[in-house]
Amino acid sequence: RRKIDATVRRARVKAGAFVVDNLFRGLAMAGRLHPDANPARHGIEVTRDLAYREGGAVEHLLDVWRPTKVAGPRPIVFYVHGGGFRFLSKDTHWIMALAFARAGYLVFNVSYRLAPRHPFPAAVEDIADAWLYMLREAKNYGGDTSRVVVAGESAGANLALGLTLSTCHRRREPRAAAVFDAGVVPRACLPMCG
Repeated sequence: RRKIDATVRRARVKAGAFVVDNLFRGLAMAGRLHPDANPARHGIEVTRDLAYREGGAVEHLLDVWRPTKVAGPRPIVFYVHGGGFRFLSKDTHWIMALAFARAGYLVFNVSYRLAPRHPFPAAVEDIADAWLYMLREAKNYGGDTSRVVVAGESAGANLALGLTLSTCHRRREPRAAAVFDAGVVPRACLPMCG
């Protein structure tokens, strides 16, 4: 009986995550139909689905949102989506990238592996890898790595704060050590609703 109850609970949680994920994906897709959602309308160029880690997994992709009307090196927002570590992606959080890009920031909007399929520390490792990719590639998109803001909401806030702490304090975990050794500390961290 307990085994059946546990199985039913897991099925309900999985179904709930599926519904929430698809609801947000549908809303994100519908939002893109609005004329003001067109990045070109705001002088923004988007480069989608860049692999920040080898292997070709969809979870290891990011988008770069570049304002074309801003001269000189641009400040950067490294944005991490929320979703309880279980659902959503950079594609459901395009509106945040658009908002920051409209304000003149070069935006790296990142996806990462999700639980329960990929348990801790998968998301933390992915964000560290995406950060290192951003540091390597920022200049190619006109970014200024001396002016970086790390932002995220909900689970993304947790990951953004963890990443920021890794830039400030040496840790022994290999990816955290690599983030620290890169030598770039964000000017600000915006952990929203986290």
